[in-house]
Amino acid sequence: MRRKENQEEHTMMIHPQAHHQRKMKKPICVLWQRMNLNQAVSSNTSINFENYNQLLNAFKETHEEANRLALSNNQLKGLNNWLENRVKALEQELENFKYDFENLELIYKNSFCKCDSSVVKIV
Repeated sequence: MRRKENQEEHTMMIHPQAHHQRKMKKPICVLWQRMNLNQAVSSNTSINFENYNQLLNAFKETHEEANRLALSNNQLKGLNNWLENRVKALEQELENFKYDFENLELIYKNSFCKCDSSVVKIV
């Protein structure tokens, strides 16, 4: 380490400009790297901002479509519930008509019946 320092001192005395340029190389490289890094960060930021806007627009479109589907779904659920209730009512009405029909059929059969004490004949 000491030898390196001595070499730098010797170089500084013989070639003061070379020593100055070597010392300046490091900060220039660092500045260049920082500028490149800043450009990369700013380009990444713009890319990220564009990606964010694209994702945000896609999310908004998806959200709007989801809201339309939810509204449509609720309307169809309401219609489905009404139809299910209507089917139940019609099934009940059908059962009532079957019961009435069986009663009328019995009444009809019995009205034309000649009853003997032991045998029932239908005319």
